[in-house]
Amino acid sequence: MDQRMNIYITPELQEYMRRKGKRHISVEVASADHSDFDVTELYFRIIDDRTVGFLKKKRYRAVETGEGYVMLPPYHLQYDENVTFRLKKVLVFHTVTADGIRL
Repeated sequence: MDQRMNIYITPELQEYMRRKGKRHISVEVASADHSDFDVTELYFRIIDDRTVGFLKKKRYRAVETGEGYVMLPPYHLQYDENVTFRLKKVLVFHTVTADGIRL
């Protein structure tokens, strides 16, 4: 991991995380290989303190954000110098998206 990586969390996402009572974000790779096509994509979710402990046991790296951690997986991903996490709202559904992280 590049030590110069700057992590930004938008104010909208920070407020949403506060309302949910969670302070951390995990970065995970989700794969589906049950069809003719293998699909692999990044998956971001907000997590609680207990899940942080679980992911640390799985060798995830904790990067401090000031209010919590971003948990990065133990395998190689490409990180830009600036990584931004955002809240995406579609109707009543909320998801976390990120710029600056790639498979």
